[in-house]
Amino acid sequence: MKRPDLVVIHSPVGGGHKAAALATADAATRRGLHVELLDTFEHAAKIVGDTYLRAHLTGQGSFPDAYGAAFFAANKTGGAFEPIRRTADAALFSNLVHHVCELAPRAVVSTHHLPLVVLGRARRYGWLKAPLFAVVTDYTSHACWVEKGVDGFFAPCARARHELVLHGVDPTRILLTGIPIRREFHAIANLRAPVGTETLKVLVTSGGFGVGPLAAIVKSFRNVKNVELTVVCGNAKNAVREIEREARKYGVSARVLGFEKEMYKRVAEAHLVVGKAGGLTVTETMAAGRPMLIVGAVPGNEKLNEDFVVRAGAGLAPEASRVGVYVEAIRKPEVLEEMGMNARALVPHDSAEHVVDAVIAATRAEVAA
Repeated sequence: MKRPDLVVIHSPVGGGHKAAALATADAATRRGLHVELLDTFEHAAKIVGDTYLRAHLTGQGSFPDAYGAAFFAANKTGGAFEPIRRTADAALFSNLVHHVCELAPRAVVSTHHLPLVVLGRARRYGWLKAPLFAVVTDYTSHACWVEKGVDGFFAPCARARHELVLHGVDPTRILLTGIPIRREFHAIANLRAPVGTETLKVLVTSGGFGVGPLAAIVKSFRNVKNVELTVVCGNAKNAVREIEREARKYGVSARVLGFEKEMYKRVAEAHLVVGKAGGLTVTETMAAGRPMLIVGAVPGNEKLNEDFVVRAGAGLAPEASRVGVYVEAIRKPEVLEEMGMNARALVPHDSAEHVVDAVIAATRAEVAA
């Protein structure tokens, strides 16, 4: 088996962590590196991944306020339960450590905080010889990212970088690269469709798991003229039929899709995007230079992502029932143009390439040392 130059690890907790991992792996492969892409949960008992994912989705979907309270309560390093948590994680994900160490890569990048717990420990104890990097995938840096043994952090913005420092990370180990996304999203910024009296094209997204008030959003367009929706429902079962019924019921022109592998094509067609405030959704939309209406952001990381976009003048945050009204208010060409320019200025260009450049430089320095 050929030794990989780079191992990229993600966890399937939302589609964004995997999307960032794929973008990083693609950028590295284009540079001629041999890459192994790993799913954290494939190296643990199935019940572990299922339970973790169920708890995550239930918390965000059914108990958002409790989820947000837990997010902020846990946003500190240390604590009485830390030794228990670390011991449990070391037992549950020991196979991941063994597999990565057997691969003996030249570098490891993780786009989710969970693998950092066990791989950081392996790095500290000398079992993992390769430098270990963390890609922060929201516009805030929660304390859960800060693990001893991580050699470097890739931050999306100045605020996230500052928060890492507050959590005790040496500033010299943090690079402001942006969140890795497919390069096609960056290219969209040059394909800005003209907005005038023609039909306004609005992309409505729900994330990979189909979470979000799609029906209420579609209904909000019932009295809005000259608008065509593309609604992406993700993996939610029966959502496509439900949203098609809602669109017909209220006379809304809508193309309704399930899971979309090539989301950049849908973004390229749209004048603006409506969706949740996941880190990757926000980054892809901003990189494309499209304004965003953020709906249903969950307290915690999503609310902070929402704040990042709205404060920059790149988007708004209406209630689901008022999305159509907001679209009417901002559909003037000059308004959408300004918001799109603000959006494009928020994210570094070629973020995945920046991450790979930094990894290559670090591995060269490791060899030289």
